[in-house]
Amino acid sequence: MEIGLFIRYGKLVPGREEQAIALFDEATNLFKERMMKGDVTFFEPFFFQTSDREEETGFMILKGPAPEIFRLMEDPRYLMLVGKAMLLVEHFQVDLLTVGDGIRDQLERATKVRAELGI
Repeated sequence: MEIGLFIRYGKLVPGREEQAIALFDEATNLFKERMMKGDVTFFEPFFFQTSDREEETGFMILKGPAPEIFRLMEDPRYLMLVGKAMLLVEHFQVDLLTVGDGIRDQLERATKVRAELGI
């Protein structure tokens, strides 16, 4: 089963803009490398055109087999990226996503739970 990562971030920390832009390139290169290896099946970065740009400057979405995404999240290179992001961009957040067949499974489970609880 595939899962996803939703990586979002706000404005760059003042005085650290060059480092933050270098971090974006470093992250993009790592995720593209993982996609070429087949560990990640989808990767794309996005920037908001409208939003509160202090809180929401952009985000990245990755998808891949659950074991590979969890392996990525334990990779020292990924962990260094996360450590840098916490110091270079504001409102940094990483969320796991249900994707693909997992969405159907989650809906089916919710239906069964509702039926079991009589809701």
